[in-house]
Amino acid sequence: MTTTAQSSLKPSIKDLFSKNTDYKFPEQAINQAESLKALSNDLYTDNVRFIYELIQNADDAEAHDVVISIMEDKYLIVAHDGKPFNEKDLQGLCGVNNGTKKKNLEKTGYKGLGFKAVFGKSDLVYVNTNSEWFRFDSSYRIKWSELWGTKDQETWELNSDRQFIYPWQINPIWTSQAEVPNVIRTYITLKCYRSQVAYIILLNSSDEIRSAIDQLKEQPYTFLFLRNISKITFDMKHLDILSIVYDMDCCLKKISFNQEMISQWFIKRLKLDVPETVRCNLAKDRKVPEKLKFIKIAEVFLAARYFDPIMDENNYLVNDGSLRKLNENESILFSYLPTKITEYKFPVLINANFLINANREQIHTGK
Repeated sequence: MTTTAQSSLKPSIKDLFSKNTDYKFPEQAINQAESLKALSNDLYTDNVRFIYELIQNADDAEAHDVVISIMEDKYLIVAHDGKPFNEKDLQGLCGVNNGTKKKNLEKTGYKGLGFKAVFGKSDLVYVNTNSEWFRFDSSYRIKWSELWGTKDQETWELNSDRQFIYPWQINPIWTSQAEVPNVIRTYITLKCYRSQVAYIILLNSSDEIRSAIDQLKEQPYTFLFLRNISKITFDMKHLDILSIVYDMDCCLKKISFNQEMISQWFIKRLKLDVPETVRCNLAKDRKVPEKLKFIKIAEVFLAARYFDPIMDENNYLVNDGSLRKLNENESILFSYLPTKITEYKFPVLINANFLINANREQIHTGK
């Protein structure tokens, strides 16, 4: 794990933990915990989208290289070489709608919810950044407050006939290296030594996540519109490397898998003026995120499948290089990562900052 010169996050982690466990009544903690539990479970029912979210976070951190692995058939590891966490990143991770991307048009996320999807798949998540560790741990017991009316948690649960839970999903726990399983520390040191951030997620079911990763490897064009990532290493039973290279002179993006080029895409970037009447309507709409409310220019990207010229054995041109229309089942809308919107049947892929729902699958209707 690469270390950069910045102050330790330890004081911020401990301060956040203190603030996020300071409740006047235990019922307040339970209500917030149940809300976060429902949010995490419902946010991404599709396991592929759960992986998308982690990749998007890496892309928004300006990562170029990402490593994805399942270790010991139980730990999902996603590591990247983007920016390490700072205090604002930590606050965004431990809050709701308090992310660092809300006003930044160069970042894909804006809802401040995405990382919470992790907790629908896991009850224990380690985070390593700048050689420091913290974790989110559902089994961790917070100190019982004397102000809550009973001497301990067990007595309160007996009297209330209710289990006490607290919102562990927003409570970072400072973690020493000695508290991290040795197998995790060894993997991060040996396999992710260039990484600035690593998420280590103890999976409730590794089979379904492994299947989702296999599906991603079979659909590499899904990463076509990422802003920064150019390499994804899948360190599973076999080592597979996905590469994305942008040839700016030709406006071509070339996608390779294990050094074999599998597709090329001609990319056209359009800048569209947003009329004042549209901006006024956006400003009044409470569903519209802040970063889109006052936008004056909207970017739209079109991607057309491109095939190289074909030469015969005598080096004669058989077929010119050409653009090909997409099949109907290939035509989907992107909001930097693919949605599930397929009904428009466009002949090219279209990517834009669409106003999408929380799980990033559909556009808000009527927008």
